[in-house]
Amino acid sequence: MSEDIRTRIEHIRARLDRLRELDPPRPGASRFVDDDGNRLDGHIVFGADLHRYENQPVPDDVLTDLETAMGCELPEEFRAFLSAVGCGAGPYYGLDWRSMKGSAGPACAVPFPEGDAGPLYLDEDEEDALEDGHLLTTHLGCGDFLGVVTAGPSRGRVVTIDHSNAEWRLGPPFLDHYLAWIERAVSRLDSPTRPDRIL
Repeated sequence: MSEDIRTRIEHIRARLDRLRELDPPRPGASRFVDDDGNRLDGHIVFGADLHRYENQPVPDDVLTDLETAMGCELPEEFRAFLSAVGCGAGPYYGLDWRSMKGSAGPACAVPFPEGDAGPLYLDEDEEDALEDGHLLTTHLGCGDFLGVVTAGPSRGRVVTIDHSNAEWRLGPPFLDHYLAWIERAVSRLDSPTRPDRIL
């Protein structure tokens, strides 16, 4: 891991700690219930009721197995993040290891389309969806996902897979995207008028 990436990840860890402090669990505030029908503790930031700002670093041998399944290496800063910080806390419903494992296949090694946006479906019948060059990382809800581009000129950038609008859109590199999520939430939680919910 380069010194620049290491420094950026340490900064992200510190800011994630601040976010945890600003958004502690609130008793009974979740929309989720236990087996007895009682509301679970909840958070202001959307999705935190599920990931609870907890991260589980991914061991190197497990990341190597994922890369073997993909047929290519993970982008450097994304791999470093998974190794040092891990899956769990993140935008929307968090970084989901099951989504990553489930989408890791030979299509990850095929270059992602060029451009900043494009159609999700490659045919008029909307049966052949874009699968090449990315690894799914995050459920957005309503069948939409975030992923990381794993092959091609946009390698390392975040991609939104938007089934609702039948399109994909590229975002910034992964670490920039993750830090922007933290900073948006921290600035809203640190304001004099705290919101009830942050999406």
